[in-house]
Amino acid sequence: QGSGCSTFTQVATASGTAYNDIGLSASTSYSYRVRATDAAGNLGPYSNIAGATTASGSVTPITFVQKNYATPQSAQASVGVRFTSAQGAGDLNVVVVGWNDSTATVGTVTDSSGNVYQRAVGPTVQSGLATQAIYYAFNIVGAAANANTVTVTFNTPAVYPDIRILEYSGIATTSPLDVTAAAIGSNSSASSGAATTTNANDLIFGADLTVTETTGAGSGFTSRMITVPDSDIAEDRIVSATGSYAATASTTPGAWIMQMAAFRRHP
Repeated sequence: QGSGCSTFTQVATASGTAYNDIGLSASTSYSYRVRATDAAGNLGPYSNIAGATTASGSVTPITFVQKNYATPQSAQASVGVRFTSAQGAGDLNVVVVGWNDSTATVGTVTDSSGNVYQRAVGPTVQSGLATQAIYYAFNIVGAAANANTVTVTFNTPAVYPDIRILEYSGIATTSPLDVTAAAIGSNSSASSGAATTTNANDLIFGADLTVTETTGAGSGFTSRMITVPDSDIAEDRIVSATGSYAATASTTPGAWIMQMAAFRRHP
């Protein structure tokens, strides 16, 4: 730490080619060097020194806040899901809308707080079987516990709608959506396909809709919910470098839809 420093201490052993150094002081210069090791523990030479200066003030981390879902087991023209805990002003709401037909379409996504929802990705359709889309509202207004209900309407009653709602803090309050991806398939590994992020610090959000069963989150992802009885997942991971990312999940063989939306961290 400090301009022109020459005394180094080891801060980490990274298993890959990227490492996120957290807990640093604001407006401070840091110098880094790295070296490689092989399976036998042999160490290579140190790299050239690279420097960076942290931004002024504190950086807001991306944080999962809460979630809820509704899975009515009959056709519905309107489904409401409530945020049961208090909502923070400036946060991000994500709404996953899935249903088991390819005829109905989403009419509106609204909430009782008056937040405005946009479609991030979709609708992605498994012809004759299922449809899914992801919506989001950013820079939301604060709300007390149980005061905000998200309502999804359809143009005609949708078969077995599966509505998942999630809240995140630390997301950009202007133009938060970075990149998206979506795919359909029928094997035991659902994948959205990859998209390359343009922002280093992103929330990678993934959701599937399956006619069989989701058994777990993809590698690197945290499962936030697997709905009952529909067995559809909502998952996320937080990344600190630009790159090619895909949302994946383990499923039993059968038709699936998988979608991914990346959201930028608040500066």
